[in-house]
Amino acid sequence: MNKDLRYITNMIDFGSRALETFSKAGNDVDKLENDYDLYNSVLMSLVQIGENANLVSEVLKEKTEYLNWRKHIKNRNFYVHVYGAINNRRLNDYLQREVPQLLDSLSQLKANLNKKQNDYL
Repeated sequence: MNKDLRYITNMIDFGSRALETFSKAGNDVDKLENDYDLYNSVLMSLVQIGENANLVSEVLKEKTEYLNWRKHIKNRNFYVHVYGAINNRRLNDYLQREVPQLLDSLSQLKANLNKKQNDYL
């Protein structure tokens, strides 16, 4: 498996974990914030999305600019460095809207990368 495919797979896994954990708080950011373990789990998964996005090759990023890689990397930096000042409304929007969209796009990208890899076998 090439490195980009591994990073894409990691992003899908961490995004899915973030949403699964968020659902344990009823998809309610205020409830999430009141549960230290769930909150930390979700944020760590979101941080890992950005970590892996940062590792994706520049070649793939240029071919898939529609994914807005920079946004997910910036979110990672924000969650790591401004942990105590996270805006719940923004976090809710990211979890409710952007992460599911990202997972859909990444799943399609992964399928395409797998197909291309299999074409060379």
